[in-house]
Amino acid sequence: MAIELYWDNDERTVMLCEIRGDWTWEQMYETLGKIKKVTEKATTVIAAIIDISDGVSIPGGSILTPAAFEHAKNMLKMGESGTGPMVIVGAGSVIKTAYKMFTGMAQGKALSKIAFADTTEQARAHLAEYYAKRVSA
Repeated sequence: MAIELYWDNDERTVMLCEIRGDWTWEQMYETLGKIKKVTEKATTVIAAIIDISDGVSIPGGSILTPAAFEHAKNMLKMGESGTGPMVIVGAGSVIKTAYKMFTGMAQGKALSKIAFADTTEQARAHLAEYYAKRVSA
């Protein structure tokens, strides 16, 4: 499968989603559904690392098509109930530009907890800092 989902730590507070090569919107919705089930049952905040460092293709060829835009809006709606941070690893300029565009249009908090990192190690460090702040608060 082009989208794989794992626990990234023994505490089960960080999920790692690796997106490799070609994938379908159905695969993405299936993965988001799994994440939603886990996070709804969790008694702690669950963070996510989305690794697209091997490059990611968008079904239909572009994130800027009307169909991709609708799918992105649907995905944002699914993520609105999430409470944990998300770090996207390996995003190129097109993804970051699309993020900025969606941030300006977003009405909920789905995009407010997204950060970007160049490596999985940087993403883990970012989330370790996030959890350290939560414990000390």
